[in-house]
Amino acid sequence: MFGFSNNVSAISIVIEEHVYQELTRSWDNISLLYDDYFHNSSDVDQEIIRFHDLVPDLIDIEVFGQSYQGKDLKVLKITNELRDYQKAKTLVVAQHHGREQITVETALRFIVYLLNSYQNDVVLTNYIDTQEIYIIPTLNPDALDIVVNEGNHWLRKNVRPYDDDGDLEFDEDRREDVNGDGKISSFDVYNNTNPSKPVYNYTYYEGIDNDGDNKINEDMVGYTDLNRNYDAFWRDGGGWDPDPTSQVFPGPIPFSEPETQSFRDFALEHRFGMAYSLHSGINATYFTDDETGWAEPFLYNLMVQDFRDILPLSYTSMYHEPSSTLKPIAESPYVLAGSWDSWMYQDRGTIAPITFELYRNLSSISAEAETTVEENSTHKIIEWTEIYGYFNPEKEYINALWEVVKPGFDYLLANTPRLGIEAEIVIKGFEQGDNIGISLDLANLSPRINTIERIGVFEEDFSLIKNGSMIYAEGSDSFEADFLLPDSLEEQKYIIKVGNEYVGFTQLEIKKKEIRYGLIIGLSAAGLVSLGSVLGIYFLIRRR
Repeated sequence: MFGFSNNVSAISIVIEEHVYQELTRSWDNISLLYDDYFHNSSDVDQEIIRFHDLVPDLIDIEVFGQSYQGKDLKVLKITNELRDYQKAKTLVVAQHHGREQITVETALRFIVYLLNSYQNDVVLTNYIDTQEIYIIPTLNPDALDIVVNEGNHWLRKNVRPYDDDGDLEFDEDRREDVNGDGKISSFDVYNNTNPSKPVYNYTYYEGIDNDGDNKINEDMVGYTDLNRNYDAFWRDGGGWDPDPTSQVFPGPIPFSEPETQSFRDFALEHRFGMAYSLHSGINATYFTDDETGWAEPFLYNLMVQDFRDILPLSYTSMYHEPSSTLKPIAESPYVLAGSWDSWMYQDRGTIAPITFELYRNLSSISAEAETTVEENSTHKIIEWTEIYGYFNPEKEYINALWEVVKPGFDYLLANTPRLGIEAEIVIKGFEQGDNIGISLDLANLSPRINTIERIGVFEEDFSLIKNGSMIYAEGSDSFEADFLLPDSLEEQKYIIKVGNEYVGFTQLEIKKKEIRYGLIIGLSAAGLVSLGSVLGIYFLIRRR
């Protein structure tokens, strides 16, 4: 007996990554409203609001706190928002220190770089699709406004008032640009009784006697060094001073300042495998320490070599040796007391919190940058005006500096740990209560940073199905997981999630698919059946 059919179907049980709506780029390349220019906090707000208005599908703006003066502290999350799942996260925070405004400019240019690269650069597009990139353009907007608007390029700390001179008034006699040249000069006074070897006495700064006590600049703006105010080795180790007028005063208690409190609360909601805090005053990429030296010596040595390949030598030459070897914290002056990177590593599990120092101009502290304004047989006074140039380039060189440091930002994105996943079904059933299994092959796509925690397989509500292993950088892991179907696949798909808080959670769907085949010819007497191609089917049930 001979039979013919061209309408035979089968059921395939498949596991697939959830398919998200495609994002179509609808914007032209973006430029800053204010280029070749140092932004104050209002300018920064204008820029980031405009970014969001032009590219709402890639940018979300969150106010995560307020500064001492009540200015909003804002973070931008850049990601493909149509892929609405928790992804791998990375972070850039700029301007802990007021006078380091080049960090604000770099953060803004990083944002523009990401927006303009989307769907123009395959690698950057993938990062934006698969990561949540958090950028805080300024953590110290109050000081930023004083530095930019008033020209006080000495201000490092936040602006909480302090009565420096004990007269029960606050910040009433600050440094000022008296001669209107846009710079506040310092004046070093030397004993000149031996002109061949002048002896330094003291320093005073340009200003006027605001409070009529015949003194100038005795009650200046600034209280706490925000990068000494974190609760990790606070008032321990080195790099701090108990004098509230010091540039490195750590505050009266850890997290005493609204800026660091707000950052702490924001960071407690996220997990970052790698992060940058941007600074200036030197060219360097600093790694965090603990009681024994580098907190992650093997990893950091590898990263130093990477930075040497992608950044100028000045960023990676002499600033990367472990700061101490088996010394108690109190004996090691290089473990910064209360620093951002120590807290991120010790309390938030960020394996590579890197302090990225973007700029220093050594010519600004050369002899040529100093001017002798008075000299006689008793004393010598030397004026220095280049505090601005020490921490920041001239505005026309901002974009050139960005091009120099940009590879470091590519490196941050590349090394954020995230997963590549291949999955197959190990079928044992497809009705409610049936046992079903999946086989997973997982790869860590970060070249340097492991997944920090074990990779888990979870149900849609994050109930744990099975834990895998932590996966090393560029490493892989394979395992199987079994579970019972709560509902029949006849009615709906079954969702699982794979990942952890650092790499994000990839959503996979297990579902039935009906497969239709072409010509089937059967010869029942010989029991002979010929089917079309059945490639890629994991489980086939002949429909009765």
